[in-house]
Amino acid sequence: MKVLENCNTIVASSLEQSKWLRKNLHVRVAQSDSEPIKLPIIDSSNEIDNNNLTLDFDDTSQSTNFSLVALTILAEHAAKLLDIIYNLTDDKDRFIIPYLQNLVTNVMPYVRTHVLSNTPCYRAASTLLMNISQYSYTRRAWKKEVFEQLFDIGFFQVDLSTLRLWAIIIKNMIANGKTTSFHDVLNRINTIPIGLFSSKEYEQRSMLIKRFAFVIYASEKDEYNQYLPEILVCITDLLKLPQVPILYIQVFHFLRILLIRISSKNLISFWPIIMSELIQVLLQIEQDLLSDIEGNPRSYVQRMTTQEITLSNNSNLILKVYLYACKLLDILLAIPFSDIYQFQLFRSAFVDDHVKNYENSTLDTFITFSIRLSKLFEQKFQTISIIQTSNFPLLRLRTISNISELFPFFNYLSKMHLYDNLYLKKDQMFLSDKTNAIETSILEDFLE
Repeated sequence: MKVLENCNTIVASSLEQSKWLRKNLHVRVAQSDSEPIKLPIIDSSNEIDNNNLTLDFDDTSQSTNFSLVALTILAEHAAKLLDIIYNLTDDKDRFIIPYLQNLVTNVMPYVRTHVLSNTPCYRAASTLLMNISQYSYTRRAWKKEVFEQLFDIGFFQVDLSTLRLWAIIIKNMIANGKTTSFHDVLNRINTIPIGLFSSKEYEQRSMLIKRFAFVIYASEKDEYNQYLPEILVCITDLLKLPQVPILYIQVFHFLRILLIRISSKNLISFWPIIMSELIQVLLQIEQDLLSDIEGNPRSYVQRMTTQEITLSNNSNLILKVYLYACKLLDILLAIPFSDIYQFQLFRSAFVDDHVKNYENSTLDTFITFSIRLSKLFEQKFQTISIIQTSNFPLLRLRTISNISELFPFFNYLSKMHLYDNLYLKKDQMFLSDKTNAIETSILEDFLE
């Protein structure tokens, strides 16, 4: 126990108080590292690699190096040692909880500090919290801090491997939680009343919905079935608001998560929303392309592709709505038939699985969205890059700057029946790999 206490002291050695009136700790960082950073997507093992957890920054103080080593030791051994020592005793509350409360107080500043020099420390700190959270009797020591961190503005400013750790932490916080439950998260979202919103309030609601979606993502399949009516109400309330791109991005992301976390038989009430919102965006893409081809000077696509206007933040958000709607279609087609069998009723509206000759038909035949949009894209842009069909889902872009970047996707969908269609393969190993790829692609879209 003395070793663990000494490690905790070393962890605290790199902290300082930002306000002298109350204990508000933060990590001391070098002046050159004081600006926040955007981290690349790095998907590494959840295990801490001692060989890699060394700092290569000249400005980093010696105490930070020692704190990193202490965090790494605690991440690997603290939870197991405490459980071994006190597992068969009734002194858990007397010894473990006070120690962990003090430890978590010293660890959380590392989690909240998003600068380059602190990257190894927040990974180690996140691993420590993940390992502690595996033991339900420790929840009282960390649940409050973790819950507040979930709603911190910088929560998603991490790399992919760290976000995987936090998915486990959040799952452990909510699972069987008596004091911190699913309803606490839902109530936090409902703190903003529906009404006349300012742009700042839309951003805040978008932030809350994103965190709500992450809680669903972190769960087991069908874990929150009892809350489906409330989830449906939450999404419905969002759709009652004006069509603000920042909200619709999160709606489409949320719907993708529901597809992988809710079984098909329980998704029935969500299909009207999924189909209507997806079709609405595809029709908007079609209308934009048609207007542009016809030379409408007010065409959004024309202004974007000819760069007659500077890409504003709102323009980027509209393109992101298009991208996220296409990502929803992507996983609808990628998920095995048996997992979302109701979608097969709508599938023919989007793709053809067999060769059809529309040109020689004398009937007023419905043409699938993929073929209609592919032809419009081809008419507008002529040349395309060949999409890589070996990785699914197809769309792994996190953002696009030009609508033409969606052309390869629709071109592939329009010719699915000509390929060795990976969407339709039923090999068990392939399905497992595809499921992992879908989950990873959804998790990547949380990153900021």
